[in-house]
Amino acid sequence: MNTFDDILSAYTKQVQLPWADDTPPAGRVWIVWYEKVLQRRFTGRLGEFEHATLSAGHGWHHFNLSSWFGRWIAQHEFFDALVHQPRELRGLLPDIENELVSKLRQELQKCTRNDVLAVDGCGSLFGVARVSNLISRAADAIPGRLVVGFPGKHAGGVYRLLDARDGWNYHAIPIPPDNAS
Repeated sequence: MNTFDDILSAYTKQVQLPWADDTPPAGRVWIVWYEKVLQRRFTGRLGEFEHATLSAGHGWHHFNLSSWFGRWIAQHEFFDALVHQPRELRGLLPDIENELVSKLRQELQKCTRNDVLAVDGCGSLFGVARVSNLISRAADAIPGRLVVGFPGKHAGGVYRLLDARDGWNYHAIPIPPDNAS
């Protein structure tokens, strides 16, 4: 298992590499994967990733998804009905994903080619939206780099959120690399 310091070291090396403007969208996505037990440590020490990014001469933006769904559903016109019939939430899943993609694209619009948008709190979307869909649907809007904090597993190019769902294969840059342990 990678320690937090291993993950931060791998990220620091990655962010210091030169960035090519012609990098395809999938190569602009960096997935910082870690064991789910490190979630609080990752979130609590996210400032160290910011420091590494700024020290490498890049800008930093942060988008925390942890409370997004709670705020969204609390403002929904059918909130009271959904409290009493939560199974009906399934019908809103496409709307939730569309809204999240829209919000992620808005956050990316605030960035330049030299900026990192760090997305944290992906575990809070489990059962509500697929991180893979969000990344795929927003990848073409990434001007610099999208760094996704990912509590789960990565092996052979396959990512599994919270170790619980079938994985998805995405050609993002894994941090740390596959065989780092």
